[in-house]
Amino acid sequence: MKRLALICLSSALLNTAKAQIVNIEARRLRTDSVRLVTDMALAFLLNSTNGKNLTTVRGNVISQWKSKNYKHLILAAANYDFAQADKDDFVNSMFVHLRYNYKVNPWLRWEAFMQGQTNEPLGINYRHLVGTGPRFKIRIGPHADIYIGSLAMYEYERTIPPTIETNSDLRWSNYLSLNIHIPKVNGSLISTYYYQPLFKDFTDYRVMNDTRLDLNITAAWRVYTRFTFLHDSQPPTGIRRNALNLEQGFGFSLR
Repeated sequence: MKRLALICLSSALLNTAKAQIVNIEARRLRTDSVRLVTDMALAFLLNSTNGKNLTTVRGNVISQWKSKNYKHLILAAANYDFAQADKDDFVNSMFVHLRYNYKVNPWLRWEAFMQGQTNEPLGINYRHLVGTGPRFKIRIGPHADIYIGSLAMYEYERTIPPTIETNSDLRWSNYLSLNIHIPKVNGSLISTYYYQPLFKDFTDYRVMNDTRLDLNITAAWRVYTRFTFLHDSQPPTGIRRNALNLEQGFGFSLR
């Protein structure tokens, strides 16, 4: 069991997602009647082999609160990923996210969010987002739902040197998320698709798929596998258009 834990932890640290789009759907906490939930993880790994040093750090925290009548929901999330081989950084990213959700009726919510982000491997020095829009819920089975969102968001971005670019734009953020609860194995599958074009130029767009499988070991602990694919039609100078990520790890929840 210890060996399995080390393998999963190392995989999660070394295959950290590099997507420019942060998938909040995968970070929403399914809590039913529980009003306050916090989910967190922290990992640190040092390795020295044949004179080469590897340092990896990963930490994330998510907290979600619901009002007594379940009309209001607030979600706060933060994440930091860092990996360095000797003096070369090949992962260095972080984000903070705050989202408010108002339940209009059983199938309609209204959302508003703010986000700050940096991702050096993808050329982002910093990016600030503010957005709002509707979120629709469609029940397709006793254990399956589809969520559809369409939000307008303002984006301010500055890329890293030596080629410094500054962008200030309005984007249209659309997502479709399939959420399946799997009672037989006490797990869940969440697959989310994003499409984010500029309002003024639909040839400048980002698309992403984020699929995650969670299996609960206990009421608090779970193991997960996650796959992410990102395509950016016009990435920062020197950055590839496509990014892939496969991640495995453990999670822990406080309720």
